[in-house]
Amino acid sequence: MNWIEFKDRCSRFLWFDKKEVLNVVILVLVFAFIFSFNMWGVDSFNAFEGFNNLVIAFVLVAVVVLLHHFVQRIMAILFGYEPVHKTWWPGLILSLLFVVFSNGNLMFYIGSVFNVKMREYQRIGWQRYGLNVKQQGLIAVFGNVAVLLLIGVLKLFTVVPDSFLYRMISFSIVFVFFNMIPWPHSDGLLMMLGSRLYFAFLAGFLIGFFVFLSSGFLMAAFLGLLTGIIAWFVFYWFFERKWT
Repeated sequence: MNWIEFKDRCSRFLWFDKKEVLNVVILVLVFAFIFSFNMWGVDSFNAFEGFNNLVIAFVLVAVVVLLHHFVQRIMAILFGYEPVHKTWWPGLILSLLFVVFSNGNLMFYIGSVFNVKMREYQRIGWQRYGLNVKQQGLIAVFGNVAVLLLIGVLKLFTVVPDSFLYRMISFSIVFVFFNMIPWPHSDGLLMMLGSRLYFAFLAGFLIGFFVFLSSGFLMAAFLGLLTGIIAWFVFYWFFERKWT
């Protein structure tokens, strides 16, 4: 794909349509409410403090979610697809119910759905027709990789506990974690359906990355890669080679 064609596709497919905008706003608002649920006063309920924390949460959640979504959309366009973002309403409602009925002890962030559409008239040439499941999985993962890189950039600054940057890092971690669990409509499920070995590597990487994140971003990334390679080899040796 040349630059002119890429710009043309971005002008048509990169931005959200009206329905997607509404879905993203609702998703961000619900996630922000969940994230700030325990921030409505220390000793007693404080509406002003709670609303202020909700606004802050909305901003940081919007940054993370939009980064995740736009990177996925760019990668989908590069692979020759039209990106589609939806909301999985059962997951979003369950997330809301969990945080309310557990009084803020159970915080789930489920509801972000990524998919692609074929652009048949643009697929003339060496690429075959039909959706490529492995490509869908890779596209879905790139959004989460972008969020991990955001964590790395934020870790370069002095992060004070309970500051804006600290909260953004905290949300980014749990957002990627829930995205990569292979339940219905998740990025993790797309990756697992595309390639079990890739998913094993990514799962191992994320476990190692999150466990060692306190040691610094580069160290966490390096140890995450080692953990991912080990997970890939273990899964291949005990499962994949027998199935194939």
